[in-house]
Amino acid sequence: MNSRGSIITAALVLFFAGVCCTDGDATEEFAGRTGKGCSFCHRRPAGGPLNPVGIAYVRNNYEYPIPERILDKSHLLSTPLHRALRSIIGYVHLVVASIFVGTIFYVHIFVRPTRLIGGIPRGERILGLSCMATLTATGAYLTWYRIDSAPAMLRSHFGVLLLAKLILFGIMLTLGICAVTVIHRRMREEARGDRRTGTDAEVTRGSLPRYDGRDGRPAYILYGNTVHDVSGSERWVGGVHFGKHAAGRDLSGDLEGAPHGAEVLAGFPVVTTFPDARTDPERFTATRRIFIAMAYANLVIIFLILACVSSWLWGFPMVPPPDAVGRTADAASCVTCHESVRPGIYHDWHRSVHAKVGVGCRDCHRAAGPSDVAVSTAHGENSPVPVTVLVTPSRCAGCHPDQAAQYARSKHAHTIEIMNRIDVWLRDGMNNRIERATGCYTCHGTVVEFAGGRPVEGTWPNVGVGRVNPDGSLGSCTSCHTRHRFSLVEARKPEACDQCHLGPDHPQIEIYNESKHGTIYHAEGDSWRWRPDDMRWIAGRDYRTPTCAGCHMSGAPGVGRTHDVTERLAWELQAPLTVRPEAFAPFPAALDWREERGKMQGVCSQCHSGEWVSGHFANLDSVIANYNGTYFDPVQRTVAALYADGLLSRESYFDERLEWEFYEFWHHEGRRARMGAAMMAPDYAWWHGFYELKHRYVTIMEEAERLRRAGAGERYGEFPGRLGE
Repeated sequence: MNSRGSIITAALVLFFAGVCCTDGDATEEFAGRTGKGCSFCHRRPAGGPLNPVGIAYVRNNYEYPIPERILDKSHLLSTPLHRALRSIIGYVHLVVASIFVGTIFYVHIFVRPTRLIGGIPRGERILGLSCMATLTATGAYLTWYRIDSAPAMLRSHFGVLLLAKLILFGIMLTLGICAVTVIHRRMREEARGDRRTGTDAEVTRGSLPRYDGRDGRPAYILYGNTVHDVSGSERWVGGVHFGKHAAGRDLSGDLEGAPHGAEVLAGFPVVTTFPDARTDPERFTATRRIFIAMAYANLVIIFLILACVSSWLWGFPMVPPPDAVGRTADAASCVTCHESVRPGIYHDWHRSVHAKVGVGCRDCHRAAGPSDVAVSTAHGENSPVPVTVLVTPSRCAGCHPDQAAQYARSKHAHTIEIMNRIDVWLRDGMNNRIERATGCYTCHGTVVEFAGGRPVEGTWPNVGVGRVNPDGSLGSCTSCHTRHRFSLVEARKPEACDQCHLGPDHPQIEIYNESKHGTIYHAEGDSWRWRPDDMRWIAGRDYRTPTCAGCHMSGAPGVGRTHDVTERLAWELQAPLTVRPEAFAPFPAALDWREERGKMQGVCSQCHSGEWVSGHFANLDSVIANYNGTYFDPVQRTVAALYADGLLSRESYFDERLEWEFYEFWHHEGRRARMGAAMMAPDYAWWHGFYELKHRYVTIMEEAERLRRAGAGERYGEFPGRLGE
């Protein structure tokens, strides 16, 4: 092998690869997709190395928005260790690829596979196998670094090109291993013997490599069809001429580039003359034909791999976007109508992240098919594609699988089940249909029904957090991410929760507003960064004090983000008797309260000292013990005894005064005392909580004593709305 030619070729390829294969530069195309500037993905405002969000953007196949699970992995990959490792491995990958490609080009251009007779030289075999092993190892790491999952390769132009490149490299690897093992061994066996006479007495093309001038063997060289013996020349000592040309080979091509001509061979003995190559049957045996075919196949594969790389770097459209024309037409037809007929819907969508990344109306509203029970007949004249007004978490899960799965196991998703088990108003039919539809079901959700392609009145419209959908999914993402803006900023603010979490029975928004957290939010919240460019909503940097989402959903050091609000709770504060979430009979949590308290303490520790955090939760535990032991247990025993003695009727609830008192005792005052203490609102913990509990406690005990003196009390004759439709 001509080492100088190989080094020059490898250096050129390395320079070319080094110039082209950078971390990536910001382009107008990417900025248009994200609506962000260069610093969104890059460590410098002008571009250059990627930051964690840029890494996540690449791993998400250049699609925006970026799922939280990919963002979390990308922050791990952006640690100094991984960055250094990637730089080293990437550099090694480029260097080895350059040497490997340069060697293949050199062999095909200068050596030519047709001239290799006695097998592949040992140096080339070692170099080839070493390069392929190194490329396999480094390529596996770099692929894992860039691609989030195997199916992700099929969802983007880059992924498909990478998959094609890997398949091509796999074929080349298989051919290379076969060439340096099976084929090489057969070529060596053919070179050892005389295929025409069965002896080594006569020099043949196959046996020529044996005469390499080493270890006392003669030094023969081939020029044209003539073999010359150069053993006696002082310029061929050890079978090597000036450290460049080796004996035992065809040097016809090398002599053409030498400073002298073929006349120098006239003084050397002629060993033999071979027949013309075109008529010599030994020249191309079956094994050598296979070897030559494999060599040229690998050359073709190299060009195809370089085509994949160039397509990625310069955007040659080898893989057109699937159904691009149809999607554009679909979106245009919807927008044309809704922009004029429903301008509010259009402008909300137009300002959303969905619009920026090309998610149109039918991506969310496309029905499963004509047989879908929720298909809208009203759109039949306007759209050939079946659509539905009902967008469920199952549809959202197509792009947001982690969030949908977390939500599906939360209390929010199962709130209808919880409500019917814990609340006697619904369980015992103490209100009518319109009262349930406009009150309870607005927040908790309805069981949505369709008839004749239209939603049944009373079950729709509804965006309750526990809505039961016809496809079996639970809930509605638009409870918090309202249509059609689907704003992350809105969902992070406490106002997103205040429609449902307010009032006498669960006044979380009033409690938050009274707390110091709420005070700071109302004073400074308009200056906070609600959607930072790096997608990481960090305490202290972007906001000063938590909102509802900050405590119950957002991430913290060592605490992952979640859409399961059941997490991070150590007590079930809505229950009549405070219990651990695992012991909450209507919906037992499949979590360990100790781990979940640790998560909540991790959230608090972003801004508070360890002593402060442990002191707060110790105080909350004392409040729970006080409520359970001092207030609820005595009242519960008293009421239970009245039922047992027949002084209270079990025929229906709320038909006697004491039942009202006991219900509001735990459902109103009891919740306010406990929740007020948990969220640090002293007015609710005391005046709206324990103070009112004392008042109600005395009233209940007095009424119980009166019933024991006078016998069963009066029952209400007419109860409005009971069992009403």
